[in-house]
Amino acid sequence: MSDVLYPRLQVPDIDAMESFLMDFGLSRVHRTDDRLYMRCAGLAAYAHVIHLGEPRFLGFAFAVNSREDLERLAASEGFTQIEARAEPDGGWRTTTCDLDGNMVEAVFGQDVAAPLVSAPVRKLNMGDRFDRIGELQRIKPGPSRVKRFGHLALNVADPVASLDWYNRHFGLIASDRINLAPGMPAAIFSRCDRGAEPTDHHTILFASNMGAGGVSGLNHLSWEVCDMDDVHAGSEHLAAKKRSHEWGVGRHFLGSQIFDYWRDPWGHIHEHWTDGDQLDASVPAGDHPLTIARVSQWGPDMPGTFGRTISPSA
Repeated sequence: MSDVLYPRLQVPDIDAMESFLMDFGLSRVHRTDDRLYMRCAGLAAYAHVIHLGEPRFLGFAFAVNSREDLERLAASEGFTQIEARAEPDGGWRTTTCDLDGNMVEAVFGQDVAAPLVSAPVRKLNMGDRFDRIGELQRIKPGPSRVKRFGHLALNVADPVASLDWYNRHFGLIASDRINLAPGMPAAIFSRCDRGAEPTDHHTILFASNMGAGGVSGLNHLSWEVCDMDDVHAGSEHLAAKKRSHEWGVGRHFLGSQIFDYWRDPWGHIHEHWTDGDQLDASVPAGDHPLTIARVSQWGPDMPGTFGRTISPSA
């Protein structure tokens, strides 16, 4: 697999969700009476799909590298036959459900979009490197410049079994394990296996659903922004819009991202992040105690509500 493409959420008010996502830094690309497609600044035609209905997480999509990969998956037990996608960017897909009932799409042949806006990394004067000589740094207020959908976290019944399933079908490999005791992972960060090509520290985090009251489902969704100023400026913009803040700003231990988490009107957690670790397939998985999951390198530690979909009004 090359990467994740987009998640699918279902909400009872598409107008309200579009308003939140615009504050978050996404832009509308297509909308019907019962569906909304939002995109980022990068090449993906869209990076978030919203369906009309009772609030819940529906699933997500992987991009596969070739038609042959798509055919291999479609021939696997539990996958549907290949079908043309009835989506704005076309292409083909096969679908299945993972061990916890989440719909997983494998997609190939979709159209590539032109970048929505130019979003270069801002020049910095730091340490012994000075890239901004004679230029004033002025950060425009407003939403974050969001580049792409980067990863998601799932609450699952068995993190080891989930990673094994995703490894067999999609090639994910472990980056870090958080252990209750030696050999007993409570959470596993996993990444795409691209061989010698570096990729994000994690594409999917599998977290034990015991921290969510035994309920499997969405933990959080995550989008990469252009730089640290986008994390902070985006946080101020969301606060000014009176959105519900969950956790941040801080820097994680595992993955190293500078992060900031917000809840949509139905309590689904959406993350902004930047400056994450990049690993190739040769880097072995790490093992860590449970305590490391809750603390930050700097910034606030994890709140007790994190990782569960909780309505901000609850």
